[in-house]
Amino acid sequence: MSVTVTLQELADALSVHRTSAMRKAKREGWPCAPESKGAARHVFNLTDLPRDVQKAVQSRRAKALISSPAASVSSAAVTSTAGAYALPAPAAAFCHDLTDAQRLERDARSGVLNALRRLQAEARCSQEAAIATLITSARAGRLDAVLDRMLRLARDRRGRAGDGYPSARTLKRWLATHDLAPKIPQKDLTVPPWAPGFLKHYQRPEKPTVQAAYDDYSRNVPPAERPSIHQVRRWLDKMGTVTRERGRMGSRELKNLRPFIRRDFSLLEPNDVWTADGHTFDAEVQHPLHGRPFRPEITTFVDVATRYAVGWSIDLAESATAVADSLRHGVERYGVPAIIYVDNGSGYKNAYMNAQADRICDDLQGEAALGLMGRLGSTLMHSLPYNSQARGIIERFHKTVWVTNAKRLPGYVGQHMDREARLEQFKLSRRALKSGGAMPLVPWEIFVRWCQEKIDEYNARPHRSLGQLTPAAVWARFEAKGWQPLHLDAGEAETLFRPRVTRTVGRGEIRLFNNLYFARELEEFHGAELNVAYDIHNADTVWAYAPDGRYVCSAQVNGNARHYFPVPVVEQAREKRAKGRLARVDSKREEILAELHGSPALAAPSDQIVLGGRVIDPAAAIAARRQALAQESAPATLDIAPPHTPTAPPPSRSERSAADNYAEWLALDARIGAGGAVTEDEARWHTSYQRSAQFKAQHRKTA
Repeated sequence: MSVTVTLQELADALSVHRTSAMRKAKREGWPCAPESKGAARHVFNLTDLPRDVQKAVQSRRAKALISSPAASVSSAAVTSTAGAYALPAPAAAFCHDLTDAQRLERDARSGVLNALRRLQAEARCSQEAAIATLITSARAGRLDAVLDRMLRLARDRRGRAGDGYPSARTLKRWLATHDLAPKIPQKDLTVPPWAPGFLKHYQRPEKPTVQAAYDDYSRNVPPAERPSIHQVRRWLDKMGTVTRERGRMGSRELKNLRPFIRRDFSLLEPNDVWTADGHTFDAEVQHPLHGRPFRPEITTFVDVATRYAVGWSIDLAESATAVADSLRHGVERYGVPAIIYVDNGSGYKNAYMNAQADRICDDLQGEAALGLMGRLGSTLMHSLPYNSQARGIIERFHKTVWVTNAKRLPGYVGQHMDREARLEQFKLSRRALKSGGAMPLVPWEIFVRWCQEKIDEYNARPHRSLGQLTPAAVWARFEAKGWQPLHLDAGEAETLFRPRVTRTVGRGEIRLFNNLYFARELEEFHGAELNVAYDIHNADTVWAYAPDGRYVCSAQVNGNARHYFPVPVVEQAREKRAKGRLARVDSKREEILAELHGSPALAAPSDQIVLGGRVIDPAAAIAARRQALAQESAPATLDIAPPHTPTAPPPSRSERSAADNYAEWLALDARIGAGGAVTEDEARWHTSYQRSAQFKAQHRKTA
């Protein structure tokens, strides 16, 4: 296809008037194009013109092309730090390994090459001429702003600064390749030989700093084999976060850095899964029995599908009775759950909740006949130990309801409380307790009502995971669709929530919790094992069941029990807890008395033992025992003793001089240090004498 040139274009290329260009064409005999007619009769073929005229026309066209916005042949928008520019689509395929800077440079280079090819095609010039024209126009400031910006972005920043434009040789190299993405330095991920030795000092649970770990590592490494601290820091920056923190953090803490699974509950219905946990309240309230300040334990059950708080209970501490009472509260009002998802706490992992009865009955129903879960027909599932992330629903519930609302009570003692204010609140409550003033804490009855109000507020508040619907609205929506919970009648609920244990009947009696229960109906069950149900709040009656679950009879407490009056299980638990607290008080009392009397704490070597509060050397004790046995087995000799003459008793320590007492103490101290045997009187005097003024005076003289 031939390229035509108009008379006006010839005049512009030669920088002359149109008439002068026509005279020159006639004078030199430039042939017109065959298709030129009428007004366009003065049109010439570019190849028919002289060589110098052809170059002038091509140069004119190239300058016009590179200085007009039409040079940008693509409408793809690429954003850089300098602004938005219309860049052509990349020639190479998209690569996920490229950085944003690499993609920007690749797209800019593709745009520059497209502009060069268009310039070469439109101007009918060579590649060399197009490159020279582009670079010359750029340096002269005659390029279009978009093309000029593309040319600057396409330049590799790793080269010399120069004028900010790539060279002709660089443009030729880009035209000859398909991969226009610039290369960037890659990290050297090889493990240096000193890394394992350094990590032994760095990856420790004490979490030493890089400098401290480097100092410990450098003590045993020659300087020639030792890296610099800067090499160590650069190499640690290359490591992944989890790999770097392994050893500095345990497996439980590393879970906060590792990926996790979000559980979908969209297919669940109400009562499919309940989750529960106990929470030690962050505020002090008045104890229901004695009115002193204490922090109650609140156990809450939440339905996973609707986030509805179905049941709750308050107790003095986490226990199976508190969990059972909270579960009873939920089952009586909202039905029986299919799965109960809890942790491994003592309140959930016990015989009361999920006892097995394999030795009583071999069928599947009898295996869980004693546990509350087996009687309800629910499945108790435990999360992995130290995996609270799996029970995020109940953990978030505690933070939303109990932790947040505890801050509104006067007895708040949580971790977010100012230390000075918490101490002042503690002083106020203890001062009121001591002087009999008004207790600045919430009474127990008001606190129970307050808890129910907070539960109701939570169930009526929009929840983000429910699409800003309230748990009560979601529960009502399921009921509107025809879903109905499985309820228990009053008799079943009363029977199911009584704990059961296995006991052997003896002569019509059942022994349970230090009480004896008797019934005539048990006469024929002598020596048989029965399942015995009891009421945790009333110890007057127990209910006996056969191994297959059939009811036998109820037995009344007998008068020959250990206690004159029957003691309920709850009161026995209180007594047990009180004994434990008294034991801890006695232990603390002994520690305080030991500090008061100043008993020295001697560090015993690994080859010595502590027996009866004394440090004993086993080898010395064995040698002394052998010597005593040898003396006992030696034959007795008949020695005629001289006539007995009474001797005066040795002077007491109070009658002796200070120097003699100090000398005796030094000898006794040496004997104790060597593991020798001492009497109780000597040990007591050894401890008390060193606190006396006489000992201190003698010690200063000899020092």
